[in-house]
Amino acid sequence: MPDTRSTEPGSRVSDPQHSQKLLRVLRTFWQEQSFHDALLVVDGEELPVQKNILAAASPYIRTKLNYNPPKEDGSTYKIELQGVSMAIMKQILDYIFSGEITLSEETIQDMVQASDLLLMTDLKSLCCQFLESCITAENCIGIRLFSLHYCLYHVHYAATEFLQTHFRDVAISEEFRELPRDRLCEVLAMEKLNVGNEKHVLEAVVRWFAHDPEDRRVHMKEVMSAVWLQGLDTSYLREQAMGEPLMREVIREYCQPMLGDSQLQGEALLAAFKPRGYSECIVIAGGEDRKSRKPTAVTRCMCPLYDTNRQAWIDLQPMSLARLGHGVVAAEGFLFVMGGADELNTVLDSGEKYDPDSNTWSSIPPMLQARQNFGVVELDGLIFVLGGENDVTELITMEVFDPHFNTWKMQTSMTMIRKVGCYASMNKKIYAIGGGSYGKLFDSVESFDPKTQQWTGLCPLKERRFGSVACGVGQELYVFGGVRSQEPDNPEQRQMTTCKSEFYHDEMRRWMLLDDQNLCIQTSSSFVYGAVPIGASVYVVGDLDTGTSFDYIREFRRSTGTWHRTKPMLSSDLSKTACAALRFANCRLFRLQLSQGMFRIRV
Repeated sequence: MPDTRSTEPGSRVSDPQHSQKLLRVLRTFWQEQSFHDALLVVDGEELPVQKNILAAASPYIRTKLNYNPPKEDGSTYKIELQGVSMAIMKQILDYIFSGEITLSEETIQDMVQASDLLLMTDLKSLCCQFLESCITAENCIGIRLFSLHYCLYHVHYAATEFLQTHFRDVAISEEFRELPRDRLCEVLAMEKLNVGNEKHVLEAVVRWFAHDPEDRRVHMKEVMSAVWLQGLDTSYLREQAMGEPLMREVIREYCQPMLGDSQLQGEALLAAFKPRGYSECIVIAGGEDRKSRKPTAVTRCMCPLYDTNRQAWIDLQPMSLARLGHGVVAAEGFLFVMGGADELNTVLDSGEKYDPDSNTWSSIPPMLQARQNFGVVELDGLIFVLGGENDVTELITMEVFDPHFNTWKMQTSMTMIRKVGCYASMNKKIYAIGGGSYGKLFDSVESFDPKTQQWTGLCPLKERRFGSVACGVGQELYVFGGVRSQEPDNPEQRQMTTCKSEFYHDEMRRWMLLDDQNLCIQTSSSFVYGAVPIGASVYVVGDLDTGTSFDYIREFRRSTGTWHRTKPMLSSDLSKTACAALRFANCRLFRLQLSQGMFRIRV
């Protein structure tokens, strides 16, 4: 009989249900209180537990066990926990065995505190997502303060944005009336408060004053110094000076300069003018100068919703480095730029971030891999960089940047090379769409779920394409432009044609062509550089052949599903640029426009 034993290693096989089955059995052990080897002491109560499972789930308990090993005398080992209630601890133990937890507004603060103490980062991250979904006008001040205390930076950013956007609703809440003086001043000093008229800020201050006039009267000078008096209308002030006693007192004591004869005029008025609120702007950064064909560092912004008669480009501080084939994305109130190639055609790993409040750039740590022509996507305040190519090869790797900790980490790679594909995030997932490799064009789509760290294939596009752009809005994913080859009778005469725009709805799970295909005419000379959602529209930036001229930006109105021309964009000296939407304080935009001669002053 021949010897069938082989020196070759055997086939490695796996059971995908293994970990779930194991957890289920361990959970029954916990519920039946069998195989326990320790007692968890919480609030003076004792709970039988298994040391190794608690240590695996909580680095805090692991450290406790390492520094305080069990005694040899056979006595029961006790793990004492302070600062966690028994009810919360039981919920956490249930989560350890099931991966599921029920969160509520009543218990969320206790759960964050417990997950913070136990160093359970995944549980803390689930708490963050829940907290973010709870933000309302009544609680955003409290959530903002609480999230900062526990370093929940993305929740803090979301609560701040909500406060700025919905200030008039927040200002009538109980939380606002009960703010201490220093926190109130901090809120009133925000340039991006979306009030429309400064009178709403004055009325909010008077409501705060009325909540406790005797104790708060001494603070009114400091509080009123945060009100932008130049933004108050004199006829409104005169009318209010005849009204409620507290409003009369505030106007008499603090608003007299606005009612006197020494009101500012002309240049002085413009110099003092500070419009509140913010504008969502399209920012373009880098690309190629059409004349020199060299990479550029030029950065500009334009506000499609702000003063539609003057949709002019405002010059911003240029990047420190000229870049082409780079990535641009907005996250946590900043604009991030990374990678691409410089003037010497060197592929870059460096990155920088732009602060719209100071109009300045600063460097960020380099990516783990240099790359150009890649995808970049923001999701829950994190920046994901996908695919692209370096000097040597195409990449399928993905890395993630945390702007608050300034760190890059590798993530699960994509399943295939997608040269000149497009990428977007929608509904807490990342999508990689189309592209091509080795002479083939793809219609395939895959999505990445950061929770499971896995890629999943989805329904393919209607048309194969490369060089398109994508963006996610709510439950919808849009893909615009891109090209594919026409299929003529004679293969030698093969030409490129612009692809039709498509969208995918998360509930319908399929791709559909847009009814209105007037983004550009079907030609090989239309190229898209980016798609930016602002308000109820998506703005597509690029060389868009409309038959008679090239449009730089076209607006797609989601409510009607129709394309509209914006004013002719004169920024045609740049091509192959990259873009994103970024929120600017109106007073900063006004200063930039003033310095660039966009206002004519008639004295």
